[in-house]
Amino acid sequence: MVIADPAAAKIALRVFVRNRRKELALEHPEAGWMVVDVAREPLAARFPEPAGKVAAVYFGLGSEVETRPLADWLVEQGWTLALPSVEDEDGHMVFRRWTPGDPLVHDQIGLNAPDPSRPMLEPDLVVAPLLAFDRQGRRLGQGGGYYDRALAALRTRRPVFMLGLAYVGQETQGLPDEPHDQRLDAILTESEYIAVQED
Repeated sequence: MVIADPAAAKIALRVFVRNRRKELALEHPEAGWMVVDVAREPLAARFPEPAGKVAAVYFGLGSEVETRPLADWLVEQGWTLALPSVEDEDGHMVFRRWTPGDPLVHDQIGLNAPDPSRPMLEPDLVVAPLLAFDRQGRRLGQGGGYYDRALAALRTRRPVFMLGLAYVGQETQGLPDEPHDQRLDAILTESEYIAVQED
Protein backbone atom coordinates (compact mmCIF):
# COMPACT_ATOMS: atom_id res chain seq x y z
CA MET A 1 0.00 0.00 0.00
CA VAL A 2 1.31 3.44 -0.97
CA ILE A 3 0.09 6.53 0.89
CA ALA A 4 0.41 9.55 -1.40
CA ASP A 5 -0.24 12.24 1.21
CA PRO A 6 3.01 12.90 3.16
CA ALA A 7 1.17 13.94 6.34
CA ALA A 8 -0.92 10.75 6.33
CA ALA A 9 2.15 8.67 5.55
CA LYS A 10 3.93 10.13 8.57
CA ILE A 11 1.05 9.21 10.89
CA ALA A 12 1.07 5.62 9.67
CA LEU A 13 4.85 5.33 9.84
CA ARG A 14 5.16 6.72 13.38
CA VAL A 15 3.41 3.72 14.91
CA PHE A 16 5.93 1.33 13.40
CA VAL A 17 9.11 3.33 14.04
CA ARG A 18 8.09 4.23 17.61
CA ASN A 19 7.87 0.52 18.44
CA ARG A 20 11.15 -0.16 16.64
CA ARG A 21 12.91 2.54 18.69
CA LYS A 22 11.68 0.91 21.91
CA GLU A 23 13.22 -2.37 20.82
CA LEU A 24 16.49 -0.66 19.89
CA ALA A 25 16.67 1.08 23.27
CA LEU A 26 16.39 -2.29 25.03
CA GLU A 27 19.04 -3.81 22.76
CA HIS A 28 21.48 -0.89 23.11
CA PRO A 29 21.23 0.68 26.58
CA GLU A 30 24.84 1.84 26.24
CA ALA A 31 24.17 3.94 23.12
CA GLY A 32 24.31 7.27 24.96
CA TRP A 33 27.91 6.63 25.98
CA MET A 34 28.92 5.17 22.62
CA VAL A 35 27.81 8.22 20.63
CA VAL A 36 30.38 10.35 22.45
CA ASP A 37 33.25 8.29 21.04
CA VAL A 38 31.71 8.43 17.57
CA ALA A 39 31.16 12.21 17.79
CA ARG A 40 34.61 13.32 18.93
CA GLU A 41 36.48 13.57 15.63
CA PRO A 42 33.72 14.85 13.28
CA LEU A 43 32.41 17.45 15.73
CA ALA A 44 35.94 18.64 16.50
CA ALA A 45 36.51 19.03 12.75
CA ARG A 46 33.23 20.86 12.24
CA PHE A 47 33.61 23.07 15.32
CA PRO A 48 37.36 23.37 16.02
CA GLU A 49 36.80 26.22 18.51
CA PRO A 50 33.62 25.46 20.49
CA ALA A 51 34.34 27.92 23.30
CA GLY A 52 31.62 30.55 23.22
CA LYS A 53 29.33 28.49 21.02
CA VAL A 54 25.92 27.18 22.11
CA ALA A 55 24.79 23.57 21.76
CA ALA A 56 21.13 22.79 22.33
CA VAL A 57 20.62 19.25 23.57
CA TYR A 58 17.43 17.61 24.82
CA PHE A 59 16.53 15.80 27.99
CA GLY A 60 16.04 12.25 26.72
CA LEU A 61 12.79 10.51 27.59
CA GLY A 62 11.61 6.94 27.19
CA SER A 63 13.39 5.20 24.32
CA GLU A 64 15.24 8.29 23.06
CA VAL A 65 19.03 8.00 23.04
CA GLU A 66 20.37 9.22 26.40
CA THR A 67 21.97 12.66 25.97
CA ARG A 68 23.73 13.22 29.29
CA PRO A 69 27.09 11.69 28.28
CA LEU A 70 27.11 13.84 25.13
CA ALA A 71 26.08 16.93 27.11
CA ASP A 72 28.89 16.37 29.62
CA TRP A 73 31.43 15.96 26.82
CA LEU A 74 30.23 19.13 25.07
CA VAL A 75 30.70 21.09 28.31
CA GLU A 76 34.24 19.67 28.63
CA GLN A 77 34.97 20.96 25.12
CA GLY A 78 33.86 24.48 26.03
CA TRP A 79 30.30 24.57 24.73
CA THR A 80 27.52 26.45 26.53
CA LEU A 81 24.42 24.25 26.75
CA ALA A 82 20.76 25.02 26.21
CA LEU A 83 17.60 22.94 26.41
CA PRO A 84 14.41 23.37 24.38
CA SER A 85 11.33 24.79 26.05
CA VAL A 86 7.83 25.03 24.56
CA GLU A 87 6.35 28.10 26.17
CA ASP A 88 2.95 28.91 24.70
CA GLU A 89 -0.16 27.19 23.39
CA ASP A 90 0.94 27.82 19.81
CA GLY A 91 3.90 25.46 20.29
CA HIS A 92 6.59 28.13 20.10
CA MET A 93 9.86 26.50 21.17
CA VAL A 94 12.87 28.45 22.42
CA PHE A 95 16.22 27.37 23.81
CA ARG A 96 17.21 28.39 27.35
CA ARG A 97 20.59 28.17 29.00
CA TRP A 98 21.14 25.02 31.03
CA THR A 99 24.03 23.54 32.97
CA PRO A 100 23.95 19.83 33.94
CA GLY A 101 22.61 19.68 37.47
CA ASP A 102 20.38 22.75 37.14
CA PRO A 103 16.80 22.13 38.29
CA LEU A 104 14.22 21.56 35.58
CA VAL A 105 10.54 22.45 35.34
CA HIS A 106 7.77 21.22 33.06
CA ASP A 107 7.22 23.31 29.95
CA GLN A 108 3.88 23.92 28.17
CA ILE A 109 3.76 20.34 26.84
CA GLY A 110 5.06 18.66 30.00
CA LEU A 111 8.68 18.11 29.02
CA ASN A 112 11.64 18.85 31.29
CA ALA A 113 12.97 22.33 30.54
CA PRO A 114 14.97 25.10 32.21
CA ASP A 115 13.15 27.59 34.38
CA PRO A 116 11.65 30.41 32.25
CA SER A 117 13.90 32.86 34.11
CA ARG A 118 16.97 31.34 32.43
CA PRO A 119 18.24 33.36 29.45
CA MET A 120 17.19 32.44 25.92
CA LEU A 121 20.07 31.50 23.63
CA GLU A 122 20.40 30.99 19.89
CA PRO A 123 22.28 27.73 19.30
CA ASP A 124 25.01 27.05 16.79
CA LEU A 125 24.38 23.30 17.13
CA VAL A 126 21.00 21.67 17.76
CA VAL A 127 20.97 18.01 18.79
CA ALA A 128 17.50 16.69 17.97
CA PRO A 129 15.68 13.47 18.85
CA LEU A 130 13.88 11.56 16.14
CA LEU A 131 11.84 8.48 15.34
CA ALA A 132 13.45 7.82 11.95
CA PHE A 133 16.02 9.33 9.58
CA ASP A 134 17.51 8.85 6.14
CA ARG A 135 20.89 9.79 4.70
CA GLN A 136 19.44 12.77 2.83
CA GLY A 137 18.73 14.44 6.19
CA ARG A 138 15.03 13.74 6.43
CA ARG A 139 13.85 13.41 10.02
CA LEU A 140 10.60 11.96 11.31
CA GLY A 141 9.76 13.47 14.69
CA GLN A 142 6.87 12.97 17.07
CA GLY A 143 4.55 15.13 14.97
CA GLY A 144 4.35 18.36 16.96
CA GLY A 145 6.53 20.32 14.56
CA TYR A 146 8.36 22.09 17.40
CA TYR A 147 11.86 21.59 16.03
CA ASP A 148 10.81 22.40 12.47
CA ARG A 149 9.29 25.73 13.48
CA ALA A 150 12.16 26.66 15.80
CA LEU A 151 14.84 25.76 13.25
CA ALA A 152 13.04 27.55 10.43
CA ALA A 153 12.99 30.74 12.51
CA LEU A 154 16.62 30.40 13.62
CA ARG A 155 17.88 29.67 10.12
CA THR A 156 16.44 32.95 8.82
CA ARG A 157 18.90 34.72 11.14
CA ARG A 158 22.00 32.55 11.27
CA PRO A 159 23.50 29.19 10.26
CA VAL A 160 22.45 26.39 12.61
CA PHE A 161 23.85 22.86 12.37
CA MET A 162 21.16 20.27 13.12
CA LEU A 163 22.43 16.91 14.36
CA GLY A 164 19.96 14.06 14.69
CA LEU A 165 20.69 11.64 17.53
CA ALA A 166 19.52 8.11 16.87
CA TYR A 167 20.15 4.40 17.01
CA VAL A 168 21.61 3.15 13.74
CA GLY A 169 18.55 0.87 13.40
CA GLN A 170 16.31 3.93 13.03
CA GLU A 171 17.52 4.55 9.48
CA THR A 172 14.48 4.33 7.23
CA GLN A 173 14.34 4.64 3.44
CA GLY A 174 11.68 6.66 1.66
CA LEU A 175 10.67 8.98 4.48
CA PRO A 176 7.81 11.31 3.53
CA ASP A 177 8.85 14.93 3.14
CA GLU A 178 6.85 18.14 3.44
CA PRO A 179 7.91 21.69 2.53
CA HIS A 180 8.10 22.82 6.17
CA ASP A 181 10.39 19.95 7.25
CA GLN A 182 13.85 21.07 8.34
CA ARG A 183 16.65 18.82 7.10
CA LEU A 184 19.34 17.40 9.35
CA ASP A 185 22.95 18.28 8.56
CA ALA A 186 24.22 15.01 10.04
CA ILE A 187 23.09 12.02 12.08
CA LEU A 188 24.96 10.62 15.06
CA THR A 189 24.39 6.99 16.06
CA GLU A 190 26.08 4.58 18.43
CA SER A 191 28.24 3.29 15.57
CA GLU A 192 28.46 5.98 12.89
CA TYR A 193 28.52 9.71 12.17
CA ILE A 194 26.55 10.19 8.96
CA ALA A 195 27.16 13.37 7.00
CA VAL A 196 24.05 14.17 5.00
CA GLN A 197 24.13 13.52 1.27
CA GLU A 198 22.47 16.18 -0.87
CA ASP A 199 19.62 15.05 -3.13
